[in-house]
Amino acid sequence: MSIVLVLIPILILIAVTPTLLRGLIRRRLHGYRVAVVRPDPALARVLPPGAARPRVAVIGGGLAGIAAASTLAERGLAVTVYESKPYLGGKLGAWPHTLATGETVRVSHGFHAFFRHYYNLNAWLDRLGLRQQFRAIDDYLILGPGGEQVGFRGVDTTPVLNLLGLARRGVYRFRDVLFGPARDLMGVFLEYDERATFARLDRYSLADFDRIAQLPHGLKLAFRTFSRAFFAEEDRVSLAELVKSFHFYYLSHDHGLIYDYPVQDYEPALLAPIRAHLAAHGATLRLGTGVGTLAKVGGGFAVDGEAYDHVVLATDVVGARAIMGAAAGLEAAPRLAELRPGQRYAVLRLFVDRDVRPGLPVFIVTDRVQLLDAVTLYHRFEEESVAWVAQHGGAVLELHSYAVPDALPDAEVRDALVAELVRFFPELAGLVVRGEAFQLRRDFTAFHVGLHAERPVTASGVQGLYFAGDWVKLPFPAMLLEAAFASGLMAANGVLAELGLAAEPIDAVPSRGLMAGMPEPPTRARLLPR
Repeated sequence: MSIVLVLIPILILIAVTPTLLRGLIRRRLHGYRVAVVRPDPALARVLPPGAARPRVAVIGGGLAGIAAASTLAERGLAVTVYESKPYLGGKLGAWPHTLATGETVRVSHGFHAFFRHYYNLNAWLDRLGLRQQFRAIDDYLILGPGGEQVGFRGVDTTPVLNLLGLARRGVYRFRDVLFGPARDLMGVFLEYDERATFARLDRYSLADFDRIAQLPHGLKLAFRTFSRAFFAEEDRVSLAELVKSFHFYYLSHDHGLIYDYPVQDYEPALLAPIRAHLAAHGATLRLGTGVGTLAKVGGGFAVDGEAYDHVVLATDVVGARAIMGAAAGLEAAPRLAELRPGQRYAVLRLFVDRDVRPGLPVFIVTDRVQLLDAVTLYHRFEEESVAWVAQHGGAVLELHSYAVPDALPDAEVRDALVAELVRFFPELAGLVVRGEAFQLRRDFTAFHVGLHAERPVTASGVQGLYFAGDWVKLPFPAMLLEAAFASGLMAANGVLAELGLAAEPIDAVPSRGLMAGMPEPPTRARLLPR
């Protein structure tokens, strides 16, 4: 649908009766929250007393594996979690690191935002009492290299009205959208429907869309930073995935882009209590234990020769492809050969002798010059970093590059990040680094052009074997942390269904956008051929 046909009546309704408009949008989007799985009350929740306890191997201890393991252990199954790293949590993991000074600090894969529409993850964390010490970010801020800023603080959180709010902020001008190719293309962001969106748009990249739509600068900036959050530059990320991400994060609920985060390191804030919860329900954790072989044996499975009744494969894409590629007796299951990681990403934690200017949120998205995508000011919220600065002065900063350019050699990434940091924050010129922890990895899921069709679903096609991770195709919109956690619930529900037990409830944002199913403008077919 043309964006003009959407905006004009909305502008009229805003002027006449904004309360009525908000109610109409909320109803159209099913109250912003949809029950996609509800347990059958006629089914038992746990195994009956005295029943044999089926053995389940959960391969991978990230959020997907944690969700599956916690759900199944709570229901009385004998769960063993295999995790190749010596710590639990996957991308939420944290571990000790010794600085050049001899001090030991804890570091992690990087800062994570817990958005308020992460319904399943947040509900579970609340059940464990782990969000009580979370704090809300005061703004979602995008910072340009010349000091320009785009902020989302105070923008209307009602879908579509939030887009109009960005125009009022000067992020873009109506005339740039209404009198160019974007007029008949921007509607795709309000029309999300998985089948239609991916059939039409998965062949295009963000760069293709930008070239065709001639996006105004402010919108281009927002799209570009969103695409890198999924570990891909704009010439690789699927336009369909980007439409899905805008639907999920901005156009399907009224929570806006404000999110919460823990004020302690992930180990005491999340991981230690999660390990205790799993142990309290009888789950066995085998940390530092990777899986070499997976095989179908009789009616069950062998994981490195040990017998299990069910398996949940919940590693990252690199591990999942390797395990399934070498699996024995699982010919009916996909080998996951099409799974691939995104571009390299880098995380650099710096302990430095000076601070950045005041008045900034603790997490800042940067419109990279070459590779710097975000900066976290840990010393302004995390208790451990606050204590380090109280003793040494200075600051604790974390630099993120979500999609390191292929042409940049590994050996140059660290120094390039520091140089770009100073460009965005000139007050750091001449900084002295007192300690650091640097990671350069390539194990995050690729959401590139053309990959969606081959993405596996939860059920493997082999009874007893289920897939979980943000790389799994879910029957509802979810991304990043929420996608990982919800996929673990889906995998657990597959096991529970085999045992005749009630499913774990799952909620989601609406599966279709505000304007899904509306006729598209005739010119769109010419601009974006099918």
